[in-house]
Amino acid sequence: MMLLSISTVFFANENDFRIIKQATDGRFYLEEQDIIDIANYIKQLEELNKNYLAQIENLKKQIANLEAQLNNLEQQIAVLNEEKKKLENQLTLEKAKTWVIVGAITLGAVVYLFVK
Repeated sequence: MMLLSISTVFFANENDFRIIKQATDGRFYLEEQDIIDIANYIKQLEELNKNYLAQIENLKKQIANLEAQLNNLEQQIAVLNEEKKKLENQLTLEKAKTWVIVGAITLGAVVYLFVK
């Protein structure tokens, strides 16, 4: 059965050429060249498989590298968020200081106007 499926892989139209031959006694056989062709095809498939496995390993390494970069970026984001919070707190303190100064000046101006 496998040989039949391989024969259809080799050729698009089975009616033009068949790898599996049928003898006059009804048994099926392969000619020597057909076996060589199948062996060469299997060798090509093995080489393709080896190439694909190498590509898969390369992609796994790339994924691991990208995951490491992502972790690094997440750490940088966390540091930047902490800095942002610190700056927001400083801004709030500076705003409060500004309002204290404005209030003191206003209070001083009111006292000055009443004293004068």
